[in-house]
Amino acid sequence: MEHSSVFLPILVFLVVYAAITFDLVNKAAAALAGVGVLVVLRVTTEHHAVGYVDFETLMLLTGMMILVSLIKKSGFFTIVSVKIAEITKGSPVKILVLFSVVTALMSAFLDNVTTVLIIIPIIIELTRGMGLNPRNYVFSQIFISNIGGTATLIGDPPNVIIGSKVGLSFNQFILNLTPTVIPVFIIVLGYIWFINRVEFKPINTSMAKLVSVQLLLQKIRFEFANIKIDQTLMIKSLGCLILAILLFITQTITGLAPG
Repeated sequence: MEHSSVFLPILVFLVVYAAITFDLVNKAAAALAGVGVLVVLRVTTEHHAVGYVDFETLMLLTGMMILVSLIKKSGFFTIVSVKIAEITKGSPVKILVLFSVVTALMSAFLDNVTTVLIIIPIIIELTRGMGLNPRNYVFSQIFISNIGGTATLIGDPPNVIIGSKVGLSFNQFILNLTPTVIPVFIIVLGYIWFINRVEFKPINTSMAKLVSVQLLLQKIRFEFANIKIDQTLMIKSLGCLILAILLFITQTITGLAPG
């Protein structure tokens, strides 16, 4: 019995993991089916199975996903991306640095996947339009997104789990992680620039590239003008996000759990 209680969960886990990896069935369905098998085989009970669920993490993720979806729907992220594209004026280094800073900040307070999906299309359009290889820019944002997400309690799901298990508040998490994340961000960004410095050379020596950049920016502005911006929804959703962050910061005063 002892051997079965050890090997059965491992076997079920491997089967579920394989089903998820090869996309054989819906991910949530695979996980729940695995739990169901363990309950039926009496490896665990319904009560214990429910007790293993970290509802605080789930509620926090659910709330943040709803906020991010509303902010995205309002067009806020589109405005930010277009403004950054205009500020860079086609400079390879500015594209790398400015987009990395924005990606890190967004990832610290929002969902990493959403951040990358918003930022990367603009970067690809900019770099390809300039005749540059977008690969290094795309990889840099993936790395930076993970680094930025480490800075706060709500930046990544593992952070929430760690914070709740160890008992760290939102402010304590920032005080312990952010001082480390900032130099790591600078070092990684510097390393990316250094090993690819040839690709990040200024374009002001090429008249053709300068002209193509201006045409590209005009195209982005034109496409942006045709995108619907819901200012009312933007104000409300950003207001809710700011309120949520303030509640996280004052968690020790209010006594409210992050979820």
